[in-house]
Amino acid sequence: MITLEIAQRALDVILEKAKAAEYCIAIAIADANGDFIAFARMDDAYLRWGRNARRKAYTSAIMGRDTQAFYDELQKRKRTLLDYGEPEFTTLPGGVAVYSGKRCIGAVGVTGAARGNDHQLALDGVAAMGFSAEVSGRADLAALFGGEPT
Repeated sequence: MITLEIAQRALDVILEKAKAAEYCIAIAIADANGDFIAFARMDDAYLRWGRNARRKAYTSAIMGRDTQAFYDELQKRKRTLLDYGEPEFTTLPGGVAVYSGKRCIGAVGVTGAARGNDHQLALDGVAAMGFSAEVSGRADLAALFGGEPT
């Protein structure tokens, strides 16, 4: 379970790395239901980045995979977000599912870093919480999504 104390560790590490890289970001951390545990938006971050970070965390928590993998799956299957009927889903990179063993227990979403770095900052947050972003050994996901889990 991701407690507030554990989520705060992720926020602290992500904010520290963002400041060092001179990024201005927003971060959201959600539980397995996509409900939010913690959120931070740096002072000069665009307001919409908060919404994007929340949507990334929500999507990754509900889907049990990172948002880039979800995008890749949609492309592979020639589907769109509309097929899911879930208005809060997004495929913007930077959402990462958090795993404890083989169980998805939540997600981290980051928005506002330079291209490609949202995802890495989210991974740093997962590591700071002491959990994994890996879905290794998930044969059930491989069967569901038609291939190796990502």
